[in-house]
Amino acid sequence: MTRPLAWLAALAFACLAAILIDGNPASANVAALLALPGHDAWLAELLHTLRVPRVLAAAGAGALLATAGSAVQLLFRNPLAEPGLIGVSGGAALAAALGLSVGAGAIAVAGSAFAGGLGALLIARQLCGRDVSGSRLILAGVAVNALAGSLLTLLIATLPDGDLRNVTFWLMGSFAAMDWAGAAGLLAAIAPIWLLLRLQASFLNALQLGEAAAFHVGFAVARRLQGVAVLAALATALVVSAVGMIGFVGLLAPHLARLLVGAESRRLMTLAPLLGALLTVLADWVARLALAPAELPVGVVTSLIGAPFFLWLLNKQGGRGDARA
Repeated sequence: MTRPLAWLAALAFACLAAILIDGNPASANVAALLALPGHDAWLAELLHTLRVPRVLAAAGAGALLATAGSAVQLLFRNPLAEPGLIGVSGGAALAAALGLSVGAGAIAVAGSAFAGGLGALLIARQLCGRDVSGSRLILAGVAVNALAGSLLTLLIATLPDGDLRNVTFWLMGSFAAMDWAGAAGLLAAIAPIWLLLRLQASFLNALQLGEAAAFHVGFAVARRLQGVAVLAALATALVVSAVGMIGFVGLLAPHLARLLVGAESRRLMTLAPLLGALLTVLADWVARLALAPAELPVGVVTSLIGAPFFLWLLNKQGGRGDARA
C-alpha cells in the first residue's frame, strides 16, 4: 500500500500497452487481407472502423464500471459491494431492454437504464437500512437481482425472434458493434463523473466511520449520499445501455486498487479506473481470440474471472467475521 504514484504510472503504462495490443490489427485473423490487392487500405479500414473504437470503448467502459464500483463500495462501507451484485446492473439492463424492445433511441435507452439502475440502488440501500454488513448487503442484492431478472425474463419471453436474439446477445455484453459515437460517449463521461465523485472524497472518508460520524463532522449526509448514488448509477447505466452487462469489473478493480494503495477514497478512486480499463481491455482481447474466428461475449469472460474471485473474497471476509472496509 505504498508508492501510489509509482502504481499509477505502472498501471497507466500497462493500460496503454493493453490498448495498443488489443487494437493491433495484426492480432486479428487478417492473413486473407494481406493477400489481397490494396491490403493496406483494408487494414487501415479495419483499424479505423472496428478496432480503435472497440478498444477505446472497452477502456472507457472498464473505467466507468470501476469508478461506479469504488463509489458503491465506499457508499455501503463494504468491499463486497459492486453495481452488478447489488442490482444496479440488473435494474439498468431491465429498463434498457424495455427501451430497446419498443424501438427507443440511444438517448432514451440510456435514460431508461439510468432510471432503472438508480431505482435498484435505492431499493438495495433501503433494504439494508442501517445495517450494511456483508450478509445484509448480499441478501438485498439477491432480492433486487431476482426481481429484475424475473421481469427481464418475462420481457424476453414476449419478444419476437429477431428482437429476442439481439436483446439476448446484448445482455451478455459485447463491444463487437461499437462505433466511434458510442466509444466517444463512454470516454466523454469518465472525466465529469470521476471529478464529481472525487469532490466527495472527504465525505466518503468520513462516511467510513458511519453516517452519524459524517454528520457530526459537518456533512449533509442525506444529500451527499443521494449525489454519490446518482453518479454511480449513471456510470453503470451508461455502460449497460451502450454494451450490455459486463459484470464483476466494479468488484475486481476497486478491490485490487485497495490492495495496492489502501482504502483512502482519493487513492482508491484514482487507481481503480485504470485497473478497470486494463481488466476490460484484456477481457475483450480474450473474448476475441479464445474461440477465434468465433467470439465470446465480454460479459462471459469477466464473469468467469470475477465469480470465483467474489466467492474467494466472500469466504475470506466471512472467515474474518466482518465484511466492512
